[in-house]
Amino acid sequence: MTANTDHETVVRDSIDVAATPEHAFEVFTRGIDRWWPRSHRVQPGELRQVGVDPHVGGRMWEENDAGETCAWGRVLTWDPPHTFAFSWLVGPDWKPPAPDAAGSRVTVTFTPTDTGTRVDLVHDRLDAHGPGWEGVRDAVGGDGGWPGILRRFAGVL
Repeated sequence: MTANTDHETVVRDSIDVAATPEHAFEVFTRGIDRWWPRSHRVQPGELRQVGVDPHVGGRMWEENDAGETCAWGRVLTWDPPHTFAFSWLVGPDWKPPAPDAAGSRVTVTFTPTDTGTRVDLVHDRLDAHGPGWEGVRDAVGGDGGWPGILRRFAGVL
């Protein structure tokens, strides 16, 4: 499964989950450590923990087994249970980003349905990563990217 791309700089994916928007938002954000793939890390070593600081300006961060912490994103929108957006600062080299790294944007919306919640994810502005940004687009749009990650998230719900 591959997410839809349009305008070359956008990846879109969605999933329907049997949970309220409040619960889905909570698990997606504060519960990210329960579903984020352990192989998806930017630091050396094993991923010990991944988290979200729950406020605008907060970090998207990871901690490795050596106790080193790295911020790889910033919270742009914190509007429970409707919208969560963050900057994605990880570039084409897939290494810890510099403090002034350019970022793309990931926006996740939680819309009530008759059977639960539709979770829509849009990862846009991918060209902000500069040369090689197409590799970021292809990775996050491929099965090991957002499509697989959303399935893991839904499995935890």
